[in-house]
Amino acid sequence: MLNHRRWLGMVFGVLLSGAGASPLPFFGQHLFYLPSFQLLPSHAFDGLRLWNSSGTEWRDVEPARGQYDFRRMDGFVAAGGARQLDLLYTLGQTPRWASARPDENGNSGLGAAAEPRDMNDWSDYVRTVVARYRGKIATYEMQNEPRIPEAVAPWSPGFFSGSTASLIEMTRRAHAVLSQLDPGAKLVCPAMDGQEQGVKRLQYFLAHGGGQYCEVIGFHFYLKTQSLAEFQDLLAQVRQVMAQNGQGGKPLWDTETGMQVAQSGYNLMPVANGPRGPVYDDRDAGRSMVKLLLAAMSGGVARTYWFAYDSSSMGSTLANKKQGKLNVLGQDYQQLHAWLSQATLGACTVSDAQGDCRIQRHGHPYGRIVWGLPYRRSALLQERVRQIGLLDSRYLNVRSLSDDPALAQLSHQFRDPMLLLYGNQGQ
Repeated sequence: MLNHRRWLGMVFGVLLSGAGASPLPFFGQHLFYLPSFQLLPSHAFDGLRLWNSSGTEWRDVEPARGQYDFRRMDGFVAAGGARQLDLLYTLGQTPRWASARPDENGNSGLGAAAEPRDMNDWSDYVRTVVARYRGKIATYEMQNEPRIPEAVAPWSPGFFSGSTASLIEMTRRAHAVLSQLDPGAKLVCPAMDGQEQGVKRLQYFLAHGGGQYCEVIGFHFYLKTQSLAEFQDLLAQVRQVMAQNGQGGKPLWDTETGMQVAQSGYNLMPVANGPRGPVYDDRDAGRSMVKLLLAAMSGGVARTYWFAYDSSSMGSTLANKKQGKLNVLGQDYQQLHAWLSQATLGACTVSDAQGDCRIQRHGHPYGRIVWGLPYRRSALLQERVRQIGLLDSRYLNVRSLSDDPALAQLSHQFRDPMLLLYGNQGQ
């Protein structure tokens, strides 16, 4: 087996070489509640993952065999479409009537984590959903964070407790339905979680042939430390597993990631080694989020979905969601999205201490996003940097900075990412 640290160097040596620009960045989020759409800023992000959104799981839309209730899911699809959000829908969470283990208490309730007792019930559900939302939902995802018990001993049923063989059969059936009814739609392989345990789960699923039925490989890059070093190491392991199982040429999406933010609400539950992890101040969370998303984009992750806009523990809004006011994490997320709007990433080197990502628009140099790199005013002017964009939405004219000490004090002494903007394009 190729050592994953060596693999990391190979991957990032290619991706960060500057030989070509990365595609347009993609910013996705989650919304739990329909009223949140009313307060959503325009162009806040690019796509929406419908997972854990109230009323959209299989157990919600088909409470009895053949009896469907799409009222709430219709609302999410319509609201997302009206805002031109690319929609990703996560299939799964078995109704109790269809469950192979109706008394098993999974994360979404009794029977929800089990595979269906009759696989035809699964096919009927997928067929009904795809037929209803053909042309409206662009991508479907298989389940959420399955346990893969053959690879990692599960400590709870979680969101999917069935065997890998049953999961692969469900994936095959979903792919067959999409190929027939909506061949333009993509299917994302089950996104694993759990850091190194997630890598083992992915390895087992792909090694047993599951990847052949998906157009995209999914993974949830939740981190213990929120450091770029940890992320890059985990990304290298995922890439290695994809390549070893003949899936290295497929897109990799991070369909769920995030961290607990103190200013987002009341449901804060620190767990040392779980996805919730520590609780961060929104300033620290925002700074970390910007660096992690840039590391993901420059590392070839084609899409990221932040969890979650209106969460009461990991959200990008303030605790009172009815106000629709962003916390600092949300403001930084929106600012990074604006910086990279219609842009491509060129050469990009990132670490926890320093970062330098070049940006192009329409094929021409536009600016750089940097952190940890103290500059002198004369050097910035020589590079044709005219403005400095800060995460708080301010743009400062370099010529107006009276001296280098003033520059050195900017943006928390260069800990925060800043946009060095060529020309006079910021305002």
